[in-house]
Amino acid sequence: MFLFAGGSVWMRPSTGSVYATRDTNSMTPSPKRLSERLHREYPGAEFKSVYEAGFCGFHLHRKLEEIGIHNIVINPADVPTSWKERNGKNDAVDSRKLARELANNTLIPIYIPSEENLRLRNLVRRETQVVRNRTRCMNRIKAHLTLNGMTLKSWSGGNLRQQRAEALNHGDITLCLLIDELLMQRQQHLETLRQERLCVRSLGLEELLKRLDSVPGVGFRTALMLLAEIWDMKRFHTGDQLTSFVGLSPRLYGCGDSERMTGTGTRKHAALQSLLIEAAWRAIGIDVELRAKYCSLSAKKKPQVAIFAVARKLLMRIRAVWLLEKNYNLNRVEK
Repeated sequence: MFLFAGGSVWMRPSTGSVYATRDTNSMTPSPKRLSERLHREYPGAEFKSVYEAGFCGFHLHRKLEEIGIHNIVINPADVPTSWKERNGKNDAVDSRKLARELANNTLIPIYIPSEENLRLRNLVRRETQVVRNRTRCMNRIKAHLTLNGMTLKSWSGGNLRQQRAEALNHGDITLCLLIDELLMQRQQHLETLRQERLCVRSLGLEELLKRLDSVPGVGFRTALMLLAEIWDMKRFHTGDQLTSFVGLSPRLYGCGDSERMTGTGTRKHAALQSLLIEAAWRAIGIDVELRAKYCSLSAKKKPQVAIFAVARKLLMRIRAVWLLEKNYNLNRVEK
């Protein structure tokens, strides 16, 4: 068996012993050339590889699988690392570390999204980027107007175009460019929304989207992001796994006889967590049971802690609607 990661080579001979070469190699990052070189130098071997999730995505994983190399993608934070490897970090050290742990079978692969999932997820994340860019454009326009002692009546398209014409007459080219940028971002937002709906329709996800939308506090945007980021609810075998992924599960920290509950930490899906907390604030104004839970908890704890627990309960209801393939019944009080 031949295992590699970033140029570091590990071989498992027929005797069962494992050893590593100290050599590292660099080559053109092409799966095809890599396959040709491996089959040329190690004919008849079984090949396994690993790389850390990052900017290159998952297309390399699919290409490696296509050419007969069994590959896994891992979270960099899950790789066992010694003090020396942490303080003497470089590409050669990292590759040997990954190859060693791959040979020892201690690496846990992450979920690989399908190409259909990535199509929708990329659109949803692009919408988030466009909304942020639009907000930045509006803030720049307000700052420019304040700096020059001017005001803006409204953010409507007609008023912006009128303001642009006046700025052009006064020679304020900067304001003209800022308004053009804002109008362009608005057009991109509308086009992104249209493409999202077309993608949902082409993938046959309308019914699931409607079921998620039936949950109190969940609107189209929240349902679409849940669908794009989770995609397959069955990959979470328990509710605790789902809440841990989103970031709605507190952590238990213990040392000896001392134990205490801490926050969710940094390993979470921050966008989904924020979205579900916003949905929980809306849900307590619609669902009687959720409102009762919030009132009961807020009498003893801070409102932020209470709404956090409501968001967790709301996520469990979303999971039930998703798996049972039924619309949410607001009149039914679920235990």
